[in-house]
Amino acid sequence: MDLATIGGLLFAIFAIGIGAYLEDVTLGSLLGKSAALIVIGGSIGATIISHSTEDLKEVPRGLKMAFSPPKRDYQGMIDFLVGLAEKARRNGLLSLQEDAEQAVNPVVKRGLTMAVDGADPEQVVEVMEALSEEQVNQINRSAGVFETAGGYAPTLGIMGTVMALVTIMGNLSDVDNLGPSIAVAFLATLYGLGSANLFFLPMGSKIKSIAKQERHFNQMIIVGIEGIQAGENPRNLREKLSIYLPNSGGSRARSAAGAPAQEGA
Repeated sequence: MDLATIGGLLFAIFAIGIGAYLEDVTLGSLLGKSAALIVIGGSIGATIISHSTEDLKEVPRGLKMAFSPPKRDYQGMIDFLVGLAEKARRNGLLSLQEDAEQAVNPVVKRGLTMAVDGADPEQVVEVMEALSEEQVNQINRSAGVFETAGGYAPTLGIMGTVMALVTIMGNLSDVDNLGPSIAVAFLATLYGLGSANLFFLPMGSKIKSIAKQERHFNQMIIVGIEGIQAGENPRNLREKLSIYLPNSGGSRARSAAGAPAQEGA
């Protein structure tokens, strides 16, 4: 589980709850079934209209990623690629046929297979980049759905408030219930702003961040496969790939030189 997502969500709820308590706001006064139905139901309906079925199918996967991001073993992948480079320099690219067949990562598998088959290096890079972008776009589809819902929710909240105020304005003679009725009317606005800024938009941003990391990881793989096909010196290739290590400046890669090769997730 991702502590940043869970911790951030819990902290936001806790901070708002403490603020409400300090203002003597009761939980009962913040509950409104009709307001929740208008905002949540309306936002979901409008979002469904705005996106294709393929986009909507990615929502569960995107939500899972937000709370449990995929683990990427940068160092393991570097060791794996450098090991392939050493093997290719000793025995030729054809010796990587079995490694290509057994590769789990789709970008590695496609790139190695094309390299072994003798495809043009530029074509190999283009295909790997296209495959990488498809993976990134697939992740971003769910991010777009959450961002769309985050855009509609506040507007639907205002709509719910206006609907309630129209009813209140038509019954101004009931002075005793005027204040409570107006308070209930603004619950829709509260739900719209709250759902957008505490859930929909943060989830979209989180998923887009994961997509960005996916592109970064795939770019490292592309550089590695390109170097293998070009017969680049394994030591130089390790130095080049170490740039992609997060928050390391390449020091971890240099210290790990000579580590056993294994494929990263």
